[in-house]
Amino acid sequence: MKFRSARPSDLGTVDALIVPVFSGSAGVPEVLPRALRAIVERVHRENGGRKLYFSTTHVGGERGLPTRTVAVFAGDRADWSVERARNVAAAGIKTLWRSTAKKVGVVLADDVIGYERAARATVEGVIYSTWRPEVHRTTATDKQLPPIASVTLVTGVKDDLKDAIRRGEAVGGAVNTARRLANEPANKMTPTILAEEARALAKDSGNVEIEVLDRERCKKLGMNSYLSVAQGSHEPPRFIVMRYRGRGGRGYDIAFVGKGITFDSGGISIKTNEGMQHMKADMTGAASVIAAIAAVARLGTKANVIAIAPCTENLPGGSATKPGDVFTSMSGRTVEVLNTDAEGRLVLIDGVTYAQREGAKRVVDVATLTGSIQIALGQHFSGLFGRPDGFVEEVRAAGADAGDRFWPMPLTDEYREEIRSDIADIVNSAGTGGGASKGAAFIDAVVDEGTEWAHLDIASTFWSEKDRPHSPKGPQGPAVRTLIELAERASRR
Repeated sequence: MKFRSARPSDLGTVDALIVPVFSGSAGVPEVLPRALRAIVERVHRENGGRKLYFSTTHVGGERGLPTRTVAVFAGDRADWSVERARNVAAAGIKTLWRSTAKKVGVVLADDVIGYERAARATVEGVIYSTWRPEVHRTTATDKQLPPIASVTLVTGVKDDLKDAIRRGEAVGGAVNTARRLANEPANKMTPTILAEEARALAKDSGNVEIEVLDRERCKKLGMNSYLSVAQGSHEPPRFIVMRYRGRGGRGYDIAFVGKGITFDSGGISIKTNEGMQHMKADMTGAASVIAAIAAVARLGTKANVIAIAPCTENLPGGSATKPGDVFTSMSGRTVEVLNTDAEGRLVLIDGVTYAQREGAKRVVDVATLTGSIQIALGQHFSGLFGRPDGFVEEVRAAGADAGDRFWPMPLTDEYREEIRSDIADIVNSAGTGGGASKGAAFIDAVVDEGTEWAHLDIASTFWSEKDRPHSPKGPQGPAVRTLIELAERASRR
């Protein structure tokens, strides 16, 4: 699929045109000719006017319009954002599923966010909408994707948007990569296979070094907390380390650490069967950091970045960890395991410690960590924890700019006190109340003084049970955009 930008007069012939329509009297972007704006506004008004965000109306067939014109309701113009620009493009492309559209135009609205950001977001949205989860069907899907060969961004300026398009392609491709990895069933995405995928991405990016540590190497490094989760599975654990040096020199400007549980049964503290099939995607954090660092390298970002993905299965085998067992983590902290289904934090603390020993002074971990965060926030925001407050706010702002939504959550000494163990340093489960904050407090216990750290709990946003106007059901690829944005910000520090 090729992207380009053009003014309306240079648009040429397209099979379909996607137009954002805002509420109010002047709802259609002024970049379109007056006659075309009037037709779209009239048809949209006749078909219901103001609707839910991203609802669509087909307009095609009238003189002066392409064969298919898709009006997408975009809400109030004052609320226009990167996220809405991305979702409008995705919703418009989604209506073209099962069509024969090959050349598509998308009208940009720049009133609030500017053409550069609108172009990037639109390219991302188009790419997201071309991903479907039915990869293992042997018959044609009933939601066939259109054979789109080219997408033209319709703008009102002559500015060259090639850089914006290039970034949108890299970020959009990274999100879809994370979704693809998380969508694979556990028998087709073991820790070993995920390591092979990471190797392929590192090679394709052209400038990422990769090292995969096996059980024996991890044991020598003292990663007993991480290895405790792997004890019940016949699949060997794989601790994936990817390094990108965009500015050269020593140290890392930022580290990404992603939870890589390729299947989570809960271990001895076994889960109920309801929804357990989604636990194939409990490695979404790992998929996110692997995809993000590959995109950072493709973009040539002038920052040094390390991505760490501690990967294993969590199964109730004969040698599995038992509730009450105690292990010494890589940091030297002793851990009492009361609930083997609180395993994500056990792998993350060794991943965070490894990042710090590699010289990273800024660490962001990404994990489908707690059901508590979904109870607190639903499916529209991910939880954000960390310290100091300035870094937490920087991560939140980076997410807002990139199109991810994070909600800052409390992490105080009261939560740290609750994870103290009676027989060891810390305990991995301390009751359900405030569970997301207690999970963050557990990871915080190994964060060194002087390290800026943020924890992204994406258990609320990693999966959608239904098709949405702007996104297919299945894995959603959260946090990838934010990680790339943080690396780019680091390059400007």
